[in-house]
Amino acid sequence: MTEVQLYPSFGYPIARGSLWRIQVQGRICQNTAPSLAKRWLLRGLIRALELDEETANSPLFNDRIHGFLVSPIPRERIHVSIANQMYVLPRKSKSSGLFQCKIDLPRRQLEAFRSHGLNPAEAPSEQPCTIDWGDGTVQVTSPVFLAEETGVSVISDIDDTIKLTDVCSRRKMLRRTFTEPFEPIEGVAEIYQEWAQHGALFHYVSSSPWQIYDSLHAFLASNNFPMGSMHLKWFRLRDELFKKWAIIRRKSKSGVISSMLKRMPKRHFILIGDSGEKDPEMYGKIASKFPKQVIRICIRQIDANPLDATRLQKIYKRYGMTVPIQVYSHAKQLGSTPT
Repeated sequence: MTEVQLYPSFGYPIARGSLWRIQVQGRICQNTAPSLAKRWLLRGLIRALELDEETANSPLFNDRIHGFLVSPIPRERIHVSIANQMYVLPRKSKSSGLFQCKIDLPRRQLEAFRSHGLNPAEAPSEQPCTIDWGDGTVQVTSPVFLAEETGVSVISDIDDTIKLTDVCSRRKMLRRTFTEPFEPIEGVAEIYQEWAQHGALFHYVSSSPWQIYDSLHAFLASNNFPMGSMHLKWFRLRDELFKKWAIIRRKSKSGVISSMLKRMPKRHFILIGDSGEKDPEMYGKIASKFPKQVIRICIRQIDANPLDATRLQKIYKRYGMTVPIQVYSHAKQLGSTPT
C-alpha cells in the first residue's frame, strides 16, 4: 500500500510581490514488510532501550517506529494542486522517498482563492497532493502558510522547548521519542496562541525525525499549539543505534533558519529554543548575521546544561551580537505579545 505525506509548508512573496513562492515538501513510501536488515536494526533498538515485550509490541512504539520501517519510493513524479491549479514538481522523490521543491504562483491566483473566506494567514489552507501511481492515485492535504513581506515570524524549536525530550541524555531522549506519550512544556501553547492572535506566524524548526511527523502533528493539535510550517530532519534507524543522532542534531537547524531569513528579508524573527544543546550559540551566530531581522532570542533554561552568565558572555563576545537573549524558566515570562 502506498503512503503519502504532505508536510505543512510556507510561501513568501518574490518579484516585488507579484508572485508567491510556495515551498512543497512531503514523502512517499510503500507500506510493506520491513527488510531483514531493518528487522535486525529494530531488534537492536529494542535491546538498546531495554524494552520489555509489552512495550515493544505496544501501539505507541509501533506507531513511532513505523516511519523508519516503510520502504521509500524513489524517483516518483509528484503532482500538486494549489489554488485549484495542478503542478508537476520538477524534481522526483529522493532515495529516502522525500520530495521538496518550490513553485511560483501569480499573486492574483492566490488572492482569488482567498476570496472564498479562508484565513489570509493560512490561504490556501488545504492543498491536495495527488500522486500518480501504478494502482491508482493517493490524495492528501496539508496547509501552506503565507508569510507577507513584512510581519513577525516565530521560529521555534520542538524538543525541550515545547515538549519534554531530555536531549541531554541520549537514552532518555530515545525513550521519550519512541516509547512515551509526548508531554508539553507547561504554558507554552497558551503563549504561542496569544502571539498568533497578534499576527505572529509560526515555523517549527527541529532536529526531530521526519519519520515521526504524524505523532508531532498530533501532539501540536491535541495541545492547542498554533499550526505552522514544519522543518524536521531525516534520520536512518542505524543512526540511532550507532549514536550518531546527537552529532546530526547539532548540524541540522542553522542552515534551515538562515535560509528562511534570506528568503524573507523584510520580516522580523523571534528565535525560541532551549539551553540543552547549542541553541543559544546557534541563535547568537544567526543574529550577528541578520541583526536587522532577529529582534528577539528566547532560551528555556535546562538544568542539565544551563545558560549561565559565563556561557552567555562567551556568546556575546564571540559573535558581537546586539540582540538580547532572554533566559526563561516558565513560558509566562515570555509575555503575552511577541514584541
